[in-house]
Amino acid sequence: MKRELRKLIDNEDSANQSNSYSDHDDEYLLYLIKERDHQALAEVVNRYGRLAYSLALRILGDQGWAEEVLQDVLVKLWQKPDMYDPKRGDLRRWLLSVTHNAAIDNLRGRHGSEQKYEVGFEKFDILPDGYEDPSEDVVRKLQAEEVRGALALIPSEQKEVIELAYYGGMTISQIAKLTGASTGTVKTRMRLGMMKLRQILTSSGASE
Repeated sequence: MKRELRKLIDNEDSANQSNSYSDHDDEYLLYLIKERDHQALAEVVNRYGRLAYSLALRILGDQGWAEEVLQDVLVKLWQKPDMYDPKRGDLRRWLLSVTHNAAIDNLRGRHGSEQKYEVGFEKFDILPDGYEDPSEDVVRKLQAEEVRGALALIPSEQKEVIELAYYGGMTISQIAKLTGASTGTVKTRMRLGMMKLRQILTSSGASE
């Protein structure tokens, strides 16, 4: 199965292979995948594979690792399509969320829990012009475990945009498109989330 998925991911003509499926909506594609229809999976790859791969690549920085993560995610979708619950969001968002989590887990496994993330705040346009980020000096010093522990304590919507930006390398516009929120809402969630994150980390003594 993984060998077949590798061909789908690498094949630039996958769109042509799944042409007859291009008019199907995501819900019907999931139904066909449950019926073991490989072409339905090929269409999912055609729609979202490149975006999911790009997300994994930004996190891992290695093409081979990113391909491995995406293959694992697609195998999971193929083997257990019922894991996707349409009530919790559309297929694209679910697929990217699973890819993001898998890539982070992959990174931890390769570098160990003591691996430090070099978070470059200046790399992303995440805050309004002129805003002085109160958390930059804190987050740059933190180990991954400390960050994850603090992130678990802030609201899920704020956690989501922070992870997509700093671990996933996504821009404000990309996050807005993925989550369905406006760019202004994404910036607000980012700002509030970072302020709460700083409060948590400072109170725990992580910045010392």
